[in-house]
Amino acid sequence: MFKEIASPLFFSALLLSPLVFAHSGDQMQQVTYQCERNVQLPVTYVNTAQGGAYAVLQIDGQQIPMSVVVSASGVRYESIDDQRRYSWHSKSNQGVVGWRSVDSQGVETILLSQCSTAE
Repeated sequence: MFKEIASPLFFSALLLSPLVFAHSGDQMQQVTYQCERNVQLPVTYVNTAQGGAYAVLQIDGQQIPMSVVVSASGVRYESIDDQRRYSWHSKSNQGVVGWRSVDSQGVETILLSQCSTAE
C-alpha cells in the first residue's frame, strides 16, 4: 500500500520542485511531443543520481508515472501503477504510447503513434 501512495506523491513532488534537482545531482527534462491527430504529449524525464530513470506522461487528463524497463532498442517505460497500464517507447526524437490489456496475454494496443519532437 505504501508504494501505491508513495509513487504518485513522489512524482508530483518531482514535477513541482525542479530546484531540488540542482542540489541532488538528479536531472529533469520536459519535452512536448507532437503526435498523430495533432495531439500534444508532454513528457517529463527524470534521471536520478542513483541511476533510476523515470518518465511522467500527461495523457487523458492524467499524470502517468513510469519507470524504465528492458528494451531491445530505444528506451521503454511502463506505468508504475498496475491499474493504468500505459507504456511509452521512445527512440531518438520519436515515440509511441501503448496500453497493455489486463488479461494473461498482455497484448499491447498502440494509442498514439508518430509522436516526435523538432529536436
